[in-house]
Amino acid sequence: MLITWRGIIGIGLGLLAGRTVLADAVFTSDGSKIVGTIERMGGDKIVIVSEVAGRLEIDTTKITAVAIDNQLNVEFKSGDRLVGTLDVSADQSTSVMHSALGELAVKPTDIAAIWPVGSSGPAELAMQAEVELAKKAFIPEWNFTLEAGGSSTEGNTETLEARGRLDVTRKTDNDLLNFYLAAKYYDQNDIRSTNEYRGGIRYENAITDRWYWYTRVELEFDEFENLDLRSTAAVGGGYYWLKKSDHELKTGVGIGYRHESYNNGVSDDQAVLDLMLNYRLDLAPWLQFTHATTYSPDFLELDDYRLDFDTALLMPFTDDRFKLKFGVNHEYNSRPQPGLERLDTTYYANLVFQLKNFTQ
Repeated sequence: MLITWRGIIGIGLGLLAGRTVLADAVFTSDGSKIVGTIERMGGDKIVIVSEVAGRLEIDTTKITAVAIDNQLNVEFKSGDRLVGTLDVSADQSTSVMHSALGELAVKPTDIAAIWPVGSSGPAELAMQAEVELAKKAFIPEWNFTLEAGGSSTEGNTETLEARGRLDVTRKTDNDLLNFYLAAKYYDQNDIRSTNEYRGGIRYENAITDRWYWYTRVELEFDEFENLDLRSTAAVGGGYYWLKKSDHELKTGVGIGYRHESYNNGVSDDQAVLDLMLNYRLDLAPWLQFTHATTYSPDFLELDDYRLDFDTALLMPFTDDRFKLKFGVNHEYNSRPQPGLERLDTTYYANLVFQLKNFTQ
């Protein structure tokens, strides 16, 4: 008798397991029946995973009936909601919902969404996704970039050339904060001919997806311009003409104040215009083009100005934290100190090391 009951129990469990596996079914207008597990239904589509056919996405207009054994939430396009199970009519022409209100004939095209009891519905999930996106917009991404280059020779002529730049950038979807330090040094036979240092802070804040306002402060020392200090503070607005992950163009216009003091005791204070253009284009996965222009004329005497151009190509290594940077930098001062050239041009090849989002 014991064996008989075990056999009966085994057969019952086997039938139940088979019913669980084959619980979900979709009946289509061409007479087909697809058996599997229904993942979701909504947006005029139903997704079912079949052991034979794999994952299928079917238009609800081609479905005549749906059968699901488990308790579920059903939201109709009318806005009403019911909890129950879905079965199929005898002629397989429509679905029958079993709920606390009794049996109800249901057309798949009348269903807006279905989801399991105890889980979040589409509206809640959409709201959660929006909240997560909003939270992500305010989570800052910190990037660290260090670039350096130089050369050294010994023999008939001893030279030492070094240059470097450090950038630390904090970025969210709404603002950008950048700190930088840069230096250039050149020595030939123990005689310096270049000794220059720069540093600055720039902050941008989005007004719209394209428009932004900014403020910046920059400090500079240049021994061979006889410059003890050049400080510039500016505020203005700008616009992103192109704003893609691989192609970006932005411009900015502002007003500022510039102070210069020289080691011969001369100093100068000016109200200046602050104009800038930044361009970046990913030409290929292994090649990026960048260009930056800043133009700052005296507000009252436009022929008294400073103009900087920097154009470069960057090529990443297999480890994309490292890149080679080849470029040219032009610095033009329309009114230099006596005995100095107006234009300084530097051709450079630097090694760049970058850590993206290094705080996470």
